[in-house]
Amino acid sequence: MKHGQLICHLKLIFCSTTMCFTQFLIGCSYSFSSTLVAQLREPSSTIHLSIEEESWITSITILICPIGLLIIGILTDKFGRRKTVQIVYVPMALSWLIITFANSYTTLLIGKIILGIPFGVSTCMFLYISEITPANLRPLYITLVTMTVGLGMMAECILAMFYRCQTISGIMFVLCLVNFLTLFMVPEPPMYLRAKGRTADADEVDRWLDLGHLTTGTSTTAAMPSAAVVEQPTLAVAMDANGPAAASSPYWTLFLRRNVWMPTVVTLTFFVCQQGSGVYVLLFYSMDVLRDCRVPWDSNTVSLFLSVARLMGGLGFAAMHRVPRRTLVMISGGCMAVSLLIVVAYMKVFAGVQDPPFAMTLIVAFIMFMFFALLAILPMPWILCGEVFPMAVKGVMNGVVQTCGYVMWFMICKIYPSLISNLGVEIVWSIFAFFCILNVLFAIFIMPETKGKTLDEVLLYFEPEKKIKKINIP
Repeated sequence: MKHGQLICHLKLIFCSTTMCFTQFLIGCSYSFSSTLVAQLREPSSTIHLSIEEESWITSITILICPIGLLIIGILTDKFGRRKTVQIVYVPMALSWLIITFANSYTTLLIGKIILGIPFGVSTCMFLYISEITPANLRPLYITLVTMTVGLGMMAECILAMFYRCQTISGIMFVLCLVNFLTLFMVPEPPMYLRAKGRTADADEVDRWLDLGHLTTGTSTTAAMPSAAVVEQPTLAVAMDANGPAAASSPYWTLFLRRNVWMPTVVTLTFFVCQQGSGVYVLLFYSMDVLRDCRVPWDSNTVSLFLSVARLMGGLGFAAMHRVPRRTLVMISGGCMAVSLLIVVAYMKVFAGVQDPPFAMTLIVAFIMFMFFALLAILPMPWILCGEVFPMAVKGVMNGVVQTCGYVMWFMICKIYPSLISNLGVEIVWSIFAFFCILNVLFAIFIMPETKGKTLDEVLLYFEPEKKIKKINIP
């Protein structure tokens, strides 16, 4: 690797990891709820909760998240990607501080409610990395978002073995302050700066990044998404057949255009298939799932194994960044379906057996299910949102679509216990396997391929062929 390329990669790694550190803290919060509830159940705890109160402590962040996500979407377009993350650190740090000194159920609930506001900040990470990295490197760098979440979950599980939840939340508070200050050294993406008319600032960031060292030939333009030559197709796509006069249309008319509503339908469909696969159910109800399947493992061990599987899946996703996105989704969905069918078949075969043999079969199947989920099904809908919307509405539409994703997330996790009571374990997980197969069909027939394409080329996917030909006329 040449010296110039190494410097460029180091700059991209610094910017991306500094932005994605927020996701490390979000990953810690995923596992923190189970740690908190487990420690509050101990006889020595000064706070004692009912089952209903425990359920609210666990799920309230997901319920509040859509509200925060809409706010984050608006802030992302108005103030920028990096500044929005810094703004988000205010409620995040406050929530960890409240939990650190909480001495009652009400105080804990307030802290968890405030933590729900920044819970959906991943939209900023996906947008930032999509806009600052070259098209040929975007699939690699964007895997940092999911990998840092897995690292956060694993780190929290390790911390839970040595520290009380108050100490852990205090550590999270300090990390929030440190990353808030570090973000001042991270620039906004040039594409966003030019969209806001800040051409001089965008040129300065372009000179600092100097991404021309990372691309050759035709891919050079892909490395400079903020350059004027790349912006022209986007502007043409953004206008309707009436020409430049359409640019003065009211802002709300942007949401009626084909290149806005069509990616909205596509991404929402993807979220339905993803949430129906049961991947988040396994994250939030790992012990309940394994208990229903009669697998005697303690909660810390299960959480740690699933976190490791998630981290390894994220590393696998990064290693396969050269594989087309649609192929990854097909592999991920297909292997997840096979894993769940093994679970269902095992429970059917050994139904009614007091001590079923080969109990490790279920553990391995669920770990493989989580591993393959990280290859595509879990991260890809969130990533796709950052790539398919026009710049003018990207922040708002990411907020809207991902809000719907979090609402689905909350609903499936909330109704899971009722589904188990009414339908039984075998039927519920058979339904999840069916949705895994739907993910495969979605990748084959609906999903746009975004690997190796500039954001402008991705937008052209949602335009009629006649308009694409018109745009390409010299």
